[in-house]
Amino acid sequence: MLAAGALLGGCSVPKFLQEPFEKGVYEDIMERQAQGVPVEEDTLKNLPSMTAADYEKLGDTYLTRGQMGLARSKYQKALELHPGDWKLEYKIGTVYLRQDMPGEALPYFQSMTRHDPSNSRGWEGEGRALLATKDHEGAEAALKKAVRLESGNWKAQQALGMLYDDLGRPDDAIVAYKAALRVRPVEASILNNLGVAYYLKKDYPQSIETLEKALRTARPEDRRRVYNNLGRAYARSGQYPRAVDSFRRGSELAVAYNNVGIVLLEQDKPSEAAGCFEKAMKVSTHFYAAAQENLVIARDRAKAGGSGRGETACP
Repeated sequence: MLAAGALLGGCSVPKFLQEPFEKGVYEDIMERQAQGVPVEEDTLKNLPSMTAADYEKLGDTYLTRGQMGLARSKYQKALELHPGDWKLEYKIGTVYLRQDMPGEALPYFQSMTRHDPSNSRGWEGEGRALLATKDHEGAEAALKKAVRLESGNWKAQQALGMLYDDLGRPDDAIVAYKAALRVRPVEASILNNLGVAYYLKKDYPQSIETLEKALRTARPEDRRRVYNNLGRAYARSGQYPRAVDSFRRGSELAVAYNNVGIVLLEQDKPSEAAGCFEKAMKVSTHFYAAAQENLVIARDRAKAGGSGRGETACP
């Protein structure tokens, strides 16, 4: 059977003929074909031709489902039918970034700025792609240009914050994240990054407050990352039971005890750290090896400090 893309390509059709797409018919057929389920050829022949807008809608559907490869292929189909559409170029570049492919994303953003140097979204995308390749100088220049062109470009401000985190400049990162929050006050990703910036600055109370705000609006798939950051902030501030609970919510109980133990080692509390590693080994047999290695380190440090193995209570 011929591919659906070949049969469905062609010129645009009146709005009423596009109704099957809007009811999900195209999407259903393509998914059935992808799964190897036969589709009658007469069904395909009776469908109207897909437009660039149709392919874009289909790409948006796949994107919301997290099916990045399918989303990108539909956006590229749309771009073939509507060359030079910067919104499609931006979507394709963004998908590549989400797939951790900044080198492939960069040409799409550069195409946007080449055709329109005043396009803030293009400079923002270019800056994020360059940041992902650790080209900090190029990324900063592009992101600052994006902000100059559009002060409300919160993604550019957020990326600037991430860049300054990379460079060990938490104060500058905090300024950038706060600028992004003025546009998106409850955006969990910004609040999470701001909380991390406060953590790097060793302002643990502010870090905890900010990360707790992030949890209120975080998507289910992002909550684990926030909980792990919160666990580290709690541990650093000496709130070990809360740290264990946060790490547990971000992963599992064995990992939680192990992570708190690592923080205790960093705080030069090897005996207490040993107690946490012992608990990690007790609650999870598959985690035994990693915790055992950390336990040996903790006990050696405790002996060197004169405390021996007497007190190994995990807080």
